[in-house]
Amino acid sequence: MNLSKLKNLESSGELLVDFGAQPVSNRFLAANNPSEAPRFPLQLRLCPDTGLIHLGKPFPVEELKPRYDWLTCFEPEQHLDNLVEVLINLPGVTKQSVFGAYSFKDDSTLRRLENRGYGRTWRIDPEQDLGITDTRANVETYQSVFTRARAERIRERHGAADALIVRHVVEHAYNLPEFIQAIRLLVKPGGYIAWELPDCERALAGGDYTTIWEEHVFYFTSLTFKQLLHASGFKIVHFESVPYLLENSIIAIVQETSADAAAGISPHAVADEVARARTFAESLARRRVGIRRKLEAMRRERGPIALFGAGHLSVAFLSLMEVGDLICCVVDDNPHKKGMRMPIGGIEIVGSDALYRGDIRVCLLSLNPQNQPKVLANHQRFIRQGGVFVSIFPGSPLDLERMP
Repeated sequence: MNLSKLKNLESSGELLVDFGAQPVSNRFLAANNPSEAPRFPLQLRLCPDTGLIHLGKPFPVEELKPRYDWLTCFEPEQHLDNLVEVLINLPGVTKQSVFGAYSFKDDSTLRRLENRGYGRTWRIDPEQDLGITDTRANVETYQSVFTRARAERIRERHGAADALIVRHVVEHAYNLPEFIQAIRLLVKPGGYIAWELPDCERALAGGDYTTIWEEHVFYFTSLTFKQLLHASGFKIVHFESVPYLLENSIIAIVQETSADAAAGISPHAVADEVARARTFAESLARRRVGIRRKLEAMRRERGPIALFGAGHLSVAFLSLMEVGDLICCVVDDNPHKKGMRMPIGGIEIVGSDALYRGDIRVCLLSLNPQNQPKVLANHQRFIRQGGVFVSIFPGSPLDLERMP
């Protein structure tokens, strides 16, 4: 993997798929706001020598920055006890070891370490360490100012870590080589970096286009992330892909090395990676046609269609599949979102009581699949009245495309 090519994403690799202009998915609109969410070109590019997929041109950071302080993000955490167990059993790690962390996404891991008696911890402070004063700023802003110069000052302030935790941020990096170099400056010689990130392999293989999100610049699989680590001069001391219903989580714990760690990558494995990426792109038009036909038939036979969940997954489905015009409303009981409009199509966001007030008989589920059974349990009356829930995620038990 040639890291230097990743400094200019617009010229890296080859064009894989062009989605056209797409909305900023966190830009919810007030009901009385006549404006529309800003749109920017969204393209995927493919590095044919590695199979790595990335955005062609990331959206402007200032546009991605949330406009509301009530927007939240959740990362999977059921595996964190096991991750801590791995960390504290790494060679050389003791109760005196220093554990550093990149962002608020690492706080729950640090708490687990502290509860186990590993109390020497620190985490980058957005205001004091990165100069970010806007409390709504998120990791899209952190990465834009996290340079090697900043990292050196952070190391002077906090001290280098024996182990650094970096959960669910590397995929957001606009300048990936710079980000990795800055991260390694925060670790002592011989220390560890624990990376965690989404594993996109199942989404790519299954044609799940909701995995495309303007805030994720890179779409790693186990193979492509291993190649990145090798090319960056790391040896992998622990690697796993933790299974989850929506997407698995890659965990890679690494140390610096001077050896050629890339020798074990099979050219056949890379070829399979590239083939999967191209199939993902080539299937887009067919999936759009099939999903539209299915929804049109449902609306014709059953009545209006609602979508449950006002998040970036629902925006991706509506916009990338081009079916926003078939949805009468988006259901979400978040009190901040109710009464607002979606960034795509200006669709109204309503509470779940709307399922019982009109003639809605079909409700698409865009929530994380692990939360979908709870929705079904809470809305048995909707089902008894003839309503049906279907999932937007291919391969899930309620997969829209498999419904009769």
